[in-house]
Amino acid sequence: MTCVGVNRPAKRVIAMDMAVEDLADGVTKVALRGRFDTTGAVVIELPFNKLITEKNRIMVDLSAVNFLASYAIRVLLVGAKIVHGKGGRLVLVCPDNNVAKVLKTAGTDALIPLHHSESAATAALKS
Repeated sequence: MTCVGVNRPAKRVIAMDMAVEDLADGVTKVALRGRFDTTGAVVIELPFNKLITEKNRIMVDLSAVNFLASYAIRVLLVGAKIVHGKGGRLVLVCPDNNVAKVLKTAGTDALIPLHHSESAATAALKS
């Protein structure tokens, strides 16, 4: 899946949803969907934290996230810190243009690798 330069039409998804899929080579894909605002961050924070304590190679798919708040960035940064602290890796993949802009403006992309395709994210997690 490649998503470089994609600017998807806005879809009004109110609730935040998290789906987890185990991929090959020990990579776990966490697909987030909806508004990653304060309410959305609260909804996924505990299950996300539980997952990151159990897994070492995590790809967070942001392709279906249509809004990103500062609390959501905090959830991602804390998750990356926990995974990194135990020798693992966490990467972000496929944010839409608006979400990517927020991540870059906040400097999150300097702390958590950001990839524009699942194949690039998977390769980064394997290396």
